[in-house]
Amino acid sequence: MKDENGTVAQRTDATGEADRVAPPAGTATGGGPAVLARSLRSRHITMISIGGAVGAGLFVGSGVSIQQAGPGILIAYAVTAAVVILIMRMLAEMSMPRPDTGAFAVYGRLAFGRWAGFASGWLYWVGWPLGLCVESIALAQIVHGWLPALPVWLTALAMVAVVSAVNLTSVRAYGEMEFWVVWIKVAVIALFIAVGIVAVAGLLPGTPAPGAGNLVDHGGFLPMGLSGVVIATSGAMFSFSGTEIVTIAAGEAQDAADAIRKSTRTILVRVTVFYLGSLSVVVLLLPWNSAAVGESPFAATLSHLGLDGASTLLNIVLFAALLSTMNSQLYASSRMLFALARDHDAPACLARVSRRGVPYTAILLTVAVAVLCLLLQVFHPTTAFTRLVNITGDTVYITWIGIAASHLVLGRHDRTGGRRPAAGTGVWLFPWLTWATLLALVALYAVMISLPEAREDAVLALGFTVAIALAGLWLQRRRPVPGQPSGLQSNQPREVS
Repeated sequence: MKDENGTVAQRTDATGEADRVAPPAGTATGGGPAVLARSLRSRHITMISIGGAVGAGLFVGSGVSIQQAGPGILIAYAVTAAVVILIMRMLAEMSMPRPDTGAFAVYGRLAFGRWAGFASGWLYWVGWPLGLCVESIALAQIVHGWLPALPVWLTALAMVAVVSAVNLTSVRAYGEMEFWVVWIKVAVIALFIAVGIVAVAGLLPGTPAPGAGNLVDHGGFLPMGLSGVVIATSGAMFSFSGTEIVTIAAGEAQDAADAIRKSTRTILVRVTVFYLGSLSVVVLLLPWNSAAVGESPFAATLSHLGLDGASTLLNIVLFAALLSTMNSQLYASSRMLFALARDHDAPACLARVSRRGVPYTAILLTVAVAVLCLLLQVFHPTTAFTRLVNITGDTVYITWIGIAASHLVLGRHDRTGGRRPAAGTGVWLFPWLTWATLLALVALYAVMISLPEAREDAVLALGFTVAIALAGLWLQRRRPVPGQPSGLQSNQPREVS
């Protein structure tokens, strides 16, 4: 931005520090860490946001949730969708004036101090190497079904190598891969819902209209009671995890403001059509307690409709979904690790970037941990690994609680300073809906702790969070960073053109 004399003017960000014009990707400024490339286009961000919301959790994981809640799964996903929409509005409102690769970790730091940013960032990162491991094994098992001669561990390693190569090439390569792979998922889900609507209406030859029988004839609409809905909500939260990647990617967008606006405006359509639409088709056409629904609800539905080759089609789509998920997991985790290192909450070497603006050391560390987990799980499988995956899934609740709490502070701070949210990004009825979201998340987590079948993992996830937060507090007090504020000590946030 230039002043009236034509010289470059400095803007101040939410920490009160000058926002200098970014140098070319891969170059360092003043001996500090180099910057990331800003080469993601609006179409990339749009598809990244869709890919984050539609993954293997919908195609496979939803079957487990249906078994837990019966037709009440629609309530679980409706509640979760409402929470997701509000969380994304909060993130959009905070991101518009201060887009940053660290996203909610940075906003936690601004709102509550270094300890909150430290805890939020590490809590978010630690689950992704495990996720990469799980997704690569699931993907390798699909390939093993097509090519039995290939061992699962070798295929899994190959898939990790593929997404690693893409992410190490450039952020543009990541965006392009996500753009085209997500199109496959979107097209298939749209086709599935369209065929399902025709079948539900009784217009598909050979398939009588089911009416509402499958919703009420097998133990009622809530066969497992409200507790089943609450437990299924946890699975729904995990399915929706990844929607926040769009705010991380906005830090590398060519036009962050436009990218955030578009993704925020379409979040309502994405979650209602893709999740509620497809799951409504499943529970209307098939009994919820069918074993086939529990294993693969989409494949079971297509088989029920007499569509030949349904399993092959679903395996192809699931392959694309898993590959997309792995791609985004590696991207999001490496960027969060980069942001932690940049803010002195991780080893400085993790803030190194290549000439193309890629944080290669953060990518390599994440991949190394994922490969170690993969080899241990393949050759020495234990139930402890599954427990660890479940615990990291529960941390989605805690991450979203942190986002809502940060929005209460930053939203009030911005409004007090006379800065209203950008059109299409603000949270309605602030602060009441933010408070409602925060209390709902806390209440749901408290209910999980009260349920015997979910208590142990929920308590362990909470304990893990407390341990990381205490480590952050120790760092904040014993190893302060010169010139870095511990909380909201700000002037004007960065503006986004």
